[in-house]
Amino acid sequence: MQIDVYHDIACPWCRIGKANLEAALRQWDGEPVTVTWQPFLLEQGLPEEGVRARDHYRQKFGPGQIDTMFDRVKAAGRNAGLDFDFDSAIRAPSENAHRLILLAPDELKRAVLEGLQRAYFNEGRNIADLETLADIAAEAGMDRAETLARLRSDEGAAETNAALENAYRLGITGVPFFVFDHRYALSGAQPPETILAAMQQTVADRATSQPPG
Repeated sequence: MQIDVYHDIACPWCRIGKANLEAALRQWDGEPVTVTWQPFLLEQGLPEEGVRARDHYRQKFGPGQIDTMFDRVKAAGRNAGLDFDFDSAIRAPSENAHRLILLAPDELKRAVLEGLQRAYFNEGRNIADLETLADIAAEAGMDRAETLARLRSDEGAAETNAALENAYRLGITGVPFFVFDHRYALSGAQPPETILAAMQQTVADRATSQPPG
């Protein structure tokens, strides 16, 4: 089974959705599953140097909204075994972070993604900074100098942009967004049991749609 997960690094619900997907996969006893992380941008035009997430969201949603919003995310995160520190988070462009995931070897993509999420949500690091991205890559097991050179080039930029365009072409407006076998979609940070049910339904639908042999 192929599962495409459209996500953005700075989306807390995407991090929660990832944890819930992994919980569902631990319960899955069916066919092998391949998970592909597809890029999506919640916002464009953010400054490369970044802005404090709390200040950014205060301006975007109003001072009376953000504490309630953050508390809701933190509660959902605790249920998924995750901690969020929005006071230290720096909101910055995530195009290069997505490109780093693309450039990572398949066996290290999960570790790179987790490093990016940890850097943003827990460590107050700027995920738009190429030196920081190279550090995160090295922490995940990639060669730092080689990765930095690749990031400083335009390697992977065309592929990342094409994947972003594909997400918009599919009409995706919010993330996380899960697509199972290119036929069944699920939106939002759904609980593990809902994701597991979607996987089971995908297999069942595939079986009924196949012509008798």
